[in-house]
Amino acid sequence: MAVSIVLPIKKVFSLVDSKIVVEIKDEKRKFQGRLIAVDEYLNLHMDETAEYVDNQRGRNLGTVIIRGNNILTISPLI
Repeated sequence: MAVSIVLPIKKVFSLVDSKIVVEIKDEKRKFQGRLIAVDEYLNLHMDETAEYVDNQRGRNLGTVIIRGNNILTISPLI
């Protein structure tokens, strides 16, 4: 039985052009928006982005770039 391993970077690349939620290391903040692009350092370019603080919707940020070393989790929006 062959087991295929999917690297995390490939999983994130598969999420391009879909809605995602990104939790960053800073004060339990999350960003929800559409993933435009990602690079090999997991830097994310997002559009239509909204900020959430303690699960309360905050500001509409529009286009943002999040540096990969600040990211805690990345998950698709269901």
